[in-house]
Amino acid sequence: MGTWVGRYAIVDGQVREHGPWLVDRRREREDETIRLLVLAEPADRRSAEFCSEVAEAVAALFARESLSITGGLLRALQQAHTNLAEWNRRSLREHRVAVGVTCVVIRDGEATIVQVGPGLAYVSGQHSMTRLSTEGLPAAAPLGGPDEIEPRFTATDISGREVLLLTSTVEEIIGLRQVEESLAAGPEGALAELFRRTRDVTDMTAVLVADLDIEDGGMPAPLDMDLDDIEGREVVLPDIDSGHRTAAPRFEAERAPEPTARRRWGPQSSQPIPFPSIRRPARTVGRTPLEAQLPWRWIALAVGALLAVGLLSWTIGPGLLTQDRAAELDKVLATAQQQLTTATAAQRADDRRKALQAVLAATEKARAIAPDDARVRTYAAQAQAELSKLDAVSDVGTATQLLKFEGTVTAPVNPQTVVVGGRSIWFVESDRGRVFRMDAAQPSTPEEVYRAGSTYGGTPARDPKSIAWDAQSGRLLLLDEGRSLFTMSETAKTPVPVVLRGAPELGSPNAIAVYQRSLYILDPGKGEIWKYFPASEGYDSERTGMLGGVDLGTATGLVVDGDVYVVDQGRLRRFRSGKETAPLLDGIDTPPKGPVALVEDLQRSLLFLADRGNKRIVVGDREGRFVRQYRNPSFGDLRGLAISADGSRLFLLSGDGISYFDVAPAGQPPVQPSGSPSASPSGTPANGASSSPTPPVAASTPVGAGAAATPAR
Repeated sequence: MGTWVGRYAIVDGQVREHGPWLVDRRREREDETIRLLVLAEPADRRSAEFCSEVAEAVAALFARESLSITGGLLRALQQAHTNLAEWNRRSLREHRVAVGVTCVVIRDGEATIVQVGPGLAYVSGQHSMTRLSTEGLPAAAPLGGPDEIEPRFTATDISGREVLLLTSTVEEIIGLRQVEESLAAGPEGALAELFRRTRDVTDMTAVLVADLDIEDGGMPAPLDMDLDDIEGREVVLPDIDSGHRTAAPRFEAERAPEPTARRRWGPQSSQPIPFPSIRRPARTVGRTPLEAQLPWRWIALAVGALLAVGLLSWTIGPGLLTQDRAAELDKVLATAQQQLTTATAAQRADDRRKALQAVLAATEKARAIAPDDARVRTYAAQAQAELSKLDAVSDVGTATQLLKFEGTVTAPVNPQTVVVGGRSIWFVESDRGRVFRMDAAQPSTPEEVYRAGSTYGGTPARDPKSIAWDAQSGRLLLLDEGRSLFTMSETAKTPVPVVLRGAPELGSPNAIAVYQRSLYILDPGKGEIWKYFPASEGYDSERTGMLGGVDLGTATGLVVDGDVYVVDQGRLRRFRSGKETAPLLDGIDTPPKGPVALVEDLQRSLLFLADRGNKRIVVGDREGRFVRQYRNPSFGDLRGLAISADGSRLFLLSGDGISYFDVAPAGQPPVQPSGSPSASPSGTPANGASSSPTPPVAASTPVGAGAAATPAR
């Protein structure tokens, strides 16, 4: 038995034996032989030209590693991703690329398959086939994308099996059943069967790793392909007699050699499976061989004319070319100048950003014409400076840690949301359905004040759904999974159940907020935000629908300040007098991705959105404008967000504890910590964290009033 690899590719509708997206390498060290196959696939059309380079880079990076197979592959893919992501970061958005990679490492009859981004692999045995894909998994993030990569690893024994790597668009075109039927033909006929079904695909690569019963040094049985099946396609086969090779669909099949002395990585030598020779005699329609000879006199005249044209081009052409390049440069720079003027006059930040991006696109074209022209650098610098102002990025160096869960809160700890109220910090831990309170002025071990499964005032407590602070009453409200409403104060020892009229009739309440003592409940299931006026100690009043029934999608976060704000996946939506207004965060560079919490500074009318997917906190105003963003790599673990009474400090809930940093007053850069050694030339601090040991929290002022913190489940 031997391990064989067969392959074919179709590039721009032409069949090839080896496509540009596939790299095949072998490494032999001491008594170990490893073979690596790397198949790249573009995530979009503009990324196609980079696939070859990415595949080569992954193979080269893997060759340098002395780690295990999985460790080496992971390191190689991570390094390639880092390099491509950095290239994207320095490029215009329309020039950014992303590539999927599928690798197979073959060693001692075992195949290790790793997938990241788009790409498909199939493992076929005698009675079943397994489809390996990254769809719906973290591994779906491609190389070069904004997210960290998490490759999918699969190991399989090759004995009695075939492994097929296939460009994912093939399945979209011919369907999974056709792939299954091709593999059912067995290792000798699978590629031929697959080719019959994919001959109309314009760009693809197929690679088959199979275990074939052959003798050492022998060739496998030819992959059975009917040449009549590919009639009409641009296919030229190798002529065995003459040795002339032309671009042809050649299914290569080869056997891994026995271990030899140590060699460096290099292209895999192979013996192609020969096709029958096809002879086509030259045709001379209606002419004798003598008449078919070339007319040498006319050729001589044509050569003379070409020489004359070449001489004129040599003497006159450079001047004309220079004039054309100068005219083209002036035209492109005029476009850049016009877009700069448009950006200056734009009223909306989004329009200004689009005009500035058009300036950068124009300067890229101009740089290709005249790389050293000073005007190109000037326009690009102006546009980039204005875009940096619009991005309004403040880097938070290190937030001050207020509480570390390890050693202070009994495990397991899965923090979900945080609220600042009175002089306390309240946070929810969802694994055991607990709520903790901690004195913000004198941080100490948190006190457990609520636990699911307990009974308070005769009402069984269930997992917390949402919490909100009622500043005027000085109490915390908690809505649980059973739609029971509890209150907790800083002095009371146990939660108190209060009336919530019509709670069983609610659809799917998942967030609450308090504004001017009224309770607001977000109910996406009913397409409503319900308003309850306070009655006695609870809310035994008729509820009022504020929206009249709208599509709230999967809204999870709620803030009320007269207007109503909800977080709906990547959108921040506002409703005023029951009507939805224009989209918020006008002028932001990148839309939110994975928002987890929303709070408001009522004094300055600023909204703070924790955007975990982009590792940042986004700030906007009530009129819908994007104001600034705070960034830090640790923000990728944000779970909740709260704000101090005076709006000067943000509290961050993460998986390991609670921390905080000082934020900027409206219209000003973030506050620089005293004694900080670094600040940017513009006066914007490089580190927005405060060195103050305790956060200021006023008991009489609403903290994040109207804000609801909702556990992410």
